[in-house]
Amino acid sequence: MSAPAARRTPGRTGRARTTARTATRVAATTAAAAVAALAASPAMAAGPVAQASATALEVTVASTPTDSGSYSVTNDGRRERATGTSSPAITALAGQDFVGAGTLAQDATTRIVGRDGRSAACAGLAGDGATVAAAGDSSCLTPGQNLTLDAASLDLTGVQLVQSDLLQGLDQQLQDALAPVLDQAFPALQDAVGQVLDAADLGVFLDAGAIQSRCTAAPGTADGTADLTDVSAYARVMGQRVDLVSLPASPAPNTKVVTDLGEVAALLEQALQEQLTTALDGALGPLGDAIDQAAVVNEALATLGEQLAPLEENVLDLTLNKQVRPSDGAIEVTALDLAVLPVSSDFGVEVLGAQVGRSTCGPNGRVGAPPQTPDPTPTPQPTDVPTSVPAGVAEAGATAGPDGGLGAGGTLALGGLLALAGAAGVASWRRATRA
Repeated sequence: MSAPAARRTPGRTGRARTTARTATRVAATTAAAAVAALAASPAMAAGPVAQASATALEVTVASTPTDSGSYSVTNDGRRERATGTSSPAITALAGQDFVGAGTLAQDATTRIVGRDGRSAACAGLAGDGATVAAAGDSSCLTPGQNLTLDAASLDLTGVQLVQSDLLQGLDQQLQDALAPVLDQAFPALQDAVGQVLDAADLGVFLDAGAIQSRCTAAPGTADGTADLTDVSAYARVMGQRVDLVSLPASPAPNTKVVTDLGEVAALLEQALQEQLTTALDGALGPLGDAIDQAAVVNEALATLGEQLAPLEENVLDLTLNKQVRPSDGAIEVTALDLAVLPVSSDFGVEVLGAQVGRSTCGPNGRVGAPPQTPDPTPTPQPTDVPTSVPAGVAEAGATAGPDGGLGAGGTLALGGLLALAGAAGVASWRRATRA
């Protein structure tokens, strides 16, 4: 009886060892499968499902920009993340006197409706006492007191008379009569021009109640609008206000505003004519009939008119409700985009630009769907017939999860690998136990 018992003991020990080896192989295979699936997870990372941002005001002077900062939000399908501040202070524009008082507003928000990512943003500028609302409301700002935005102070010290041009257009007899005394008259004429231009104190301004933009976005679509409440452009010259243009309250997208300063140039010419006549009476009066005073005045005005002519062109380049669509389902709306153009290189005008109320929304996507990313220049797709079909874990990244994890495709890949590994291990264990 002792011999058979001795023979059974090694058999049970062998089967135990086989079972242990099989369990070890199952664990190793399972771990390898998990590592392989997790190694592929970076390719499955997802972008934001919804996104938006807002900037109330940006001012650029002499190529040096400063702004109120931006408030940005993103949503990955699980939670919303925000950067920046939604309550900027007007003092954020330190060192700039473009606007000295008022209320800035910038806000953005995202949410998930069903599986769709939705976003909204609004931004703008208003006078003191304005009421600030949150993004998604009908407006970002309710106007308070109007404020003045100093668009530019134009320096006309480069405008001057040119002595050789004063005799152009006159007949030879008059030129001969004027030539001997022109050296006496010219200093007085130039002084008169300087006095008028110094007194002109020419500036260009915007008067505003509220300037604001809004945008909304959903998967594959984005829209935006702009509102301007009680906004007008005017110039100040010789102590007088000259209204240039009243801006529409609800401008169409990319509305260009032409500001004609022809009336400003006419006021300057009128003041110059009066001053030049006075100067000529003092400088040339004693010469009597030898001088055609009217001819000299007209010629001087013609010379100055050529230098003032750029005033009749656009000094302010204004675009209202400026809209840019960087990609499908995305939009950037700027309520007012302003650029002060140099009137002339001789005038020494300082270039200034401002963007008031810039809101951006999208592109948005759907939870569990591939993220939408801007693609302004898509790469043409190849038309050749493939000679091989790729497969494996790398292909599972097409359906990344909203939290940047494996997503549906990654989970299926991992689950499949684990199932195969487990099935192989169970089959080996069964064979071992039957032995």
